[in-house]
Amino acid sequence: MKLFRKIDTTTGNFIEDCLFDSLPILTETVLVDATDEEGTITQAEEIRPLLNAEGNQLLDPQYVEETPPQGLYLPRWTGTEWIEGGQAPEPVTAEPTVEDRLAMAEMAILDLMME
Repeated sequence: MKLFRKIDTTTGNFIEDCLFDSLPILTETVLVDATDEEGTITQAEEIRPLLNAEGNQLLDPQYVEETPPQGLYLPRWTGTEWIEGGQAPEPVTAEPTVEDRLAMAEMAILDLMME
């Protein structure tokens, strides 16, 4: 089994890791006539690989073998290399609620009274 990276072919964004025996190929489903032992002709679906002009099987472009480098927030495949495709969201600091502010003010008053 070999590890491949599935990408969105429109954006190039990484989707998920996948395990296959070999690089996946493009296929098409065609209807073929099949004759059974009684001579009855039925249609059956057959999956065939798509071929280029030279007769070679076409590889599925949504799977790549190259591993994205560590540290990328949103890996994006350009067709030749992995690049950073996004930015990590800025951390949002929560503003204290009215209740929190009131509790802090009460604690400050109590601290002053205890001195």
